[in-house]
Amino acid sequence: MKIVRKIAGVALVVTMVVTAFAFMPTINANAASGVAIGGAVIDGGNVVVAASGQTASDDGAYHLVASDPNKGATEGTDVAQQPVSASATFSVPLNKNSADSMLYKKFTVCVMKGGALTAASNSCYITNPEACATRTTPRMDGGKKGLLCDASSVNMGMRSLADLGVKQATVSLPLSKISDGSGVPYTYNGKTYNFDTRYISAFDNYLGRLNSQGVQVTMILLVDQAAKTEFISPYAYNALGTRNYYGLNASTTEGIELLAAAGSFIAARWSSYSYFGMNAKVDNFIIGNEVNAWNEWNYMSCGGDLATYTNEYARAFRVLYNAIKSENANANVYVCTDHHWALNEGTVHGAKAFLTQFNNVIRSQGNIDWRLAYHAYNYPMTNVQSWAPTANIQRNQNTKFVSVYNIDVVTDFLSQPDFISPTGAVRSVKLSEQGYTSSQGEELQAAAFTFAYLVAENNSHIDGLILSREKDDPVIEVPQGLANGILRSDNTQKASYAYYKNAGNPEYTAKASAIAGVDLTTLLAPR
Repeated sequence: MKIVRKIAGVALVVTMVVTAFAFMPTINANAASGVAIGGAVIDGGNVVVAASGQTASDDGAYHLVASDPNKGATEGTDVAQQPVSASATFSVPLNKNSADSMLYKKFTVCVMKGGALTAASNSCYITNPEACATRTTPRMDGGKKGLLCDASSVNMGMRSLADLGVKQATVSLPLSKISDGSGVPYTYNGKTYNFDTRYISAFDNYLGRLNSQGVQVTMILLVDQAAKTEFISPYAYNALGTRNYYGLNASTTEGIELLAAAGSFIAARWSSYSYFGMNAKVDNFIIGNEVNAWNEWNYMSCGGDLATYTNEYARAFRVLYNAIKSENANANVYVCTDHHWALNEGTVHGAKAFLTQFNNVIRSQGNIDWRLAYHAYNYPMTNVQSWAPTANIQRNQNTKFVSVYNIDVVTDFLSQPDFISPTGAVRSVKLSEQGYTSSQGEELQAAAFTFAYLVAENNSHIDGLILSREKDDPVIEVPQGLANGILRSDNTQKASYAYYKNAGNPEYTAKASAIAGVDLTTLLAPR
């Protein structure tokens, strides 16, 4: 568990900012001016911004301008000044949870030229929002084994989770469920928002029941068509009602304010909420679903333009990251992609290209500890043999798709120096959704489950394996040949139930290997 420590002196903060600068790429913006911000960090009740390099200013001063995420560098407020010099350190009040909050601002050093302020540096956001969090509740990192739960009335007890030894689960939160509600007022940054009492209470119950069984929760934040308009990116308006999910809105001031309030509310409430003797808690948040597959799962009309699309997503991601981490310092926040890797199609950016662009945007504006939620499905998804390579699934960086068989391709990619987190660690990967059908035989599914578990346990960069799903979906998935449940639709156990329960047990590994016709342990690529 990461311990958040308060930094005592400005001198130490400046050192921290300069050190952070080493993890940022070469700054191209305003390079001719020779001024660069190394970072912006919270120190107690202030934000400290350190800049280096020198350029002329008509009034002999550097001006620190704080702008909203959707505004240009000079469209903000002049919040601090320092004399022109080879290095300058600014300190401004954080003003958390007030109309003057700096938590979501981007900072730019500007100079006076011809009577107007002109950007003289790169723009940088706060990189340690966790430093102002009042909650650091312990995480429930009890194990990697996970399952997408069936929360239907038939299976409300979710009794199979404890029996299986499941330690992780995902839950989805469509933002329509907290749009225009009533009964749960929340005042944030000087404005009051209302959330739906019935839905929030239902989630209190759901999360509490999961936590009471020792299950860590990862919450997926989704923009559905019924969400409050301010949640939805203006780039998505032309296709409302025709896609699964839509892009988050950090393009308008109203959208940014609502995202910040919703993220803060969710993280604060479910950092540790007591509900009838249970503790309703969320440790991890995934921002969007398979966002590289922009047309179906995170629709924005700009999706075909990788740079524009990624900038839009990264802006919204950072707003929610700061909102979440500033309330629960121990929460992890993930970007989510599907199994496309080096294959770029018309409506899908390969995860490799998308993550490269996303990482470049984040690092250039202040590196943060984002993580990756990856959907390591086979290709095609009806192929149950998770242990077998194909022409499309190979162990190299040019592979078209990544499944659990070659997931080391992803973790090796994230091990590159440019992708290392601000703490110096390799960013962790949560295998947050992948399933294996029993349509070709329940024993083959059991072997696939076993191999997936072995892969996760043998890769130190993987922090969870969440299989989809606990029970077959007879309406949508089974007709497509995807009987992915560990239970049949009548709640009876498949063969895979016992194998997943005993995953890692040498006896069951041997049985699964016999089904697969190969010693599964010889196919592992430990990391």
